[in-house]
Amino acid sequence: MWKQRIKENAIPVTERVYCPYVRCSALMSKTKISESAKSLQSAYPASGVRRCVECRGLFCVDCKVPWHGKLSCTEYKKLHPNPPADDVKLKSLANNKMWRQCGKCQHMIELTQGRNHITCRCIVPAQARGRLHYKCIV
Repeated sequence: MWKQRIKENAIPVTERVYCPYVRCSALMSKTKISESAKSLQSAYPASGVRRCVECRGLFCVDCKVPWHGKLSCTEYKKLHPNPPADDVKLKSLANNKMWRQCGKCQHMIELTQGRNHITCRCIVPAQARGRLHYKCIV
């Protein structure tokens, strides 16, 4: 468990990618899997195909789903318009708790106290102007 935490903390929030396969869910870095995807991209040009470093399964880094073959992301989303049940549950919980989603990294943000100006964890301290107004976040 602590090894997982160390690995998680070593990868910046905006770089984190999880394997979409339920039996795997491995944590990976976008940069690292992009470097190893060059051979895949010759077979599938202009796509988000990546290979999981743990289970070796192919997935779409853009859609965050198991690889959808020759379908473009747009075509895949048209064929599968309904989000997974877990996504629906998360959205419902977020609405009930009044959480917001960061426009940059898509992580949920909770206002716990104070003013409506918050800083998402994806914004590094050097980017002080990256503060978000809580009520404006979709």
